[in-house]
Amino acid sequence: MHTAAHSVFADLARPLGLDVDAQGRLGTAWRYSLREVADHLLFIKQHLTTIAQRDEMLTATIRRHSPKYVGYARQQLANRLPLYLAAVRRVSDYETKMDLHGVAYARSSSAWEL
Repeated sequence: MHTAAHSVFADLARPLGLDVDAQGRLGTAWRYSLREVADHLLFIKQHLTTIAQRDEMLTATIRRHSPKYVGYARQQLANRLPLYLAAVRRVSDYETKMDLHGVAYARSSSAWEL
């Protein structure tokens, strides 16, 4: 490869740097999206549990969940899944941007260090 062309392509391989404020905003958006994914998973698990317990009885005549509430859980599950997938997509997009700009990931959602 020619020396001039090599230097041009070598510059393209370096991550594009962001200022500290932009790194902080990107990291904060990533953390919020991770929290959103965790929240969606919590609700999805609860809806699935409610649906799975639809035939359980507390006593011989009292169901654990009313048929109306089980229907509501099914409806909420159907509404929640696309929101969960969109949040996972946002996390993936933010991680791609963080990799592109050389921004370090947090060790945990509560311990963000630049």
